[in-house]
Amino acid sequence: MSCSEMSSSEFLKNKEIEQVSFVDKVRLRYQQMPGEQEGENGTSQQHPHLLEALYQLANLGLPLDKLWESLRTGFPFHQKVTELESRQQTLENIVSVLSRELGRREGVSGVTLGEAMARIIYLEQKVEQQDSLLAVKDVMISNLASRIHTLEQTTYDGCLLWKIPEVGLRSREARTGNRPACYSPAFYTSRYGYKVCLKVFLNGEGTGTGTHLSLFLVLMKGEYDFQLKWPFRHKVTFTLLDQDNKQHISTSFRPLESSSSFQRPVNETNVASGLPEFCPLNVLHSPRTSYICNDTLAIQAVIDMKA
Repeated sequence: MSCSEMSSSEFLKNKEIEQVSFVDKVRLRYQQMPGEQEGENGTSQQHPHLLEALYQLANLGLPLDKLWESLRTGFPFHQKVTELESRQQTLENIVSVLSRELGRREGVSGVTLGEAMARIIYLEQKVEQQDSLLAVKDVMISNLASRIHTLEQTTYDGCLLWKIPEVGLRSREARTGNRPACYSPAFYTSRYGYKVCLKVFLNGEGTGTGTHLSLFLVLMKGEYDFQLKWPFRHKVTFTLLDQDNKQHISTSFRPLESSSSFQRPVNETNVASGLPEFCPLNVLHSPRTSYICNDTLAIQAVIDMKA
């Protein structure tokens, strides 16, 4: 073996010895750090890869003092861990506060929602009550309007002018039996007199069925019947008015005192009595007459209280 080869081998061997010695020195210094404990293999339990790192650092050829200073100042593990733990604790505190605040708000929201639902139910009940009251008021207004309309047409002198609209339709209804008769508004012979109305059959009734217009008087139960004389005895005159040519058809009759139709009413109305053959239908509907004008029929009734 040449001298040069021996020198190279010795140099490498000495280099390896220096590296091992360097690692041992670093490991010894690290073991002397407080809080560190070695495991069964002589390495730190907190840093199992320390030896590997030390061997790699040894290959760098750094002086031991400088290496230790770098390890001590460049890698402050304990300080980093402490800062992270502090930050974690801060975050946990924040999360805890937020959780409590969220729970409180959810509780308040629940109470508010319950109050809102109760309020809605209450308002719905009030609306239903108002709807019921409005329905009652509508009925009352309708009845009142009907009474006003009736009062407007009511007379207290024993005379009535009755206009019957839609005669064509009502005549067809009378022929089919859907609505055989029509009633006039009630009227009185005086302010505290007899209460009566008219009843007309546009297709006839009794002996005038299908051939004549039949017209009858109906006595009604009144508020002042107790002071009136019974049976009803006064002369009645019916007139079918010609609305253009003035060729009126007029007929009068006197009540039969023996007829139940003219006794004091027990029910709301007595049986109608009058003229079953008042006007022939062919005359009524003749194009040469004007008894029906604008699909309207006009009938007048007069009760003579002196006769």
